[in-house]
Amino acid sequence: MPNSILAKLLFILPLCTATVESAHAQSGCPDPQATNYNPAAAVNDGSCQYPVTTIDLPVKTKLTDDVAESSGLVYTNGSLWTFNDSGNPPVLFRVDSASGQVLQQVRISNFDNVDWEDITADAQYMYVGDFGNNSGSRRDLRVLRIPKSNLGPAATTATAQAIAFSYPDQTDFSPRNNRHNFDCEAMFYANDSLHLFTKNWVDLQTRYYTIPATPGTYLAHLKATFNTNGLVTAAALNASGNVAALLGYSAQNGESFLWLLSGFRAGNYLQANKRRIELPNALLIGQAEGLCFVGRYRVFVSNERLSNFLATVPQQLYALPLARWLAPAVLATRAPRSTNSFTAVPNPAHHTLHIARATSTNEAATIVLQDLQGRTVLTATLPASRRTQDLDLTAVTAGNYILRIRSAQSSFSKKITVY
Repeated sequence: MPNSILAKLLFILPLCTATVESAHAQSGCPDPQATNYNPAAAVNDGSCQYPVTTIDLPVKTKLTDDVAESSGLVYTNGSLWTFNDSGNPPVLFRVDSASGQVLQQVRISNFDNVDWEDITADAQYMYVGDFGNNSGSRRDLRVLRIPKSNLGPAATTATAQAIAFSYPDQTDFSPRNNRHNFDCEAMFYANDSLHLFTKNWVDLQTRYYTIPATPGTYLAHLKATFNTNGLVTAAALNASGNVAALLGYSAQNGESFLWLLSGFRAGNYLQANKRRIELPNALLIGQAEGLCFVGRYRVFVSNERLSNFLATVPQQLYALPLARWLAPAVLATRAPRSTNSFTAVPNPAHHTLHIARATSTNEAATIVLQDLQGRTVLTATLPASRRTQDLDLTAVTAGNYILRIRSAQSSFSKKITVY
């Protein structure tokens, strides 16, 4: 056979195989609650559309006056923490979610509260986002990392480390109060990274960035943009990692909203089913600023006290169950058990990483290669009909990575060195 014909066949055959495999996993909207539900869709492509949903926001308790400007919430290790907005002392408050009373105050001794806006946590640390930037002129954006070991019940002071960052797409730092797209009030932690969602005053969208969750100075990585049609003031991810939420309000009429993000894979939080829940106006619930999950499908929301000639709304804690708006597939999800059902060789690897099933299971699996900052480098799928999959590493920079393989019933992770 002439070499030219052989070369063409070698090029065409993989394309044919990919076409056959993709036909087995039709993409679309798999959520029966959506107006464009496709019962044949096996893969969520983030296209689900939903009818307008408007709800009340049930009050759980009034918060004490010590946290009249509650600007962020995190629920971690069985405790609820919050803090006050810019210009207030750099103090974290542990709050009783039943009574709204402050149980503990911890002052951060080595940083001021320039403009604290959100808070999140992992197993070892709490992270406070000092990245509010109403004027658009700040060059000292940072997240403060505080060891949980320094926040014990008797603690009154603690020190923090700075995770400094800047936006790769910001070139103009002239003061433009509320007339720019580089403010930020929303953040959550996942996969060794901090995930930031901006409050875009001009186009009413949000930009999604990531930065490492370790002290240092970084250029944030712009991942995606989403038209939220409003100003995002908080973000949260549930402990299972399968539902995220964005809280915000409209600067034009004060209408509040909550975006539910579900059905995403491999940390692609904006490639998800996106459902907008219309909340009451800020004149009724105050400016909603704090958001955290307190269960797999339940959130707390807090507001800053609102006082003007139209209304007086005290600082309050609200509780909202979310399960009724989530697809059955999301609700049925359980964390896959960690197994040795896959192998990955060689390690170290150079041009190709060979992945194979180590058991007789025939479930489809998602393959993700991440760097040590949790950023996705490569993704692939191992179809249920195949036993092996080769991951092409020719475009991957030499270094250490984490390989994660996930199916409906099992998960696998391994450190991989590429040289």
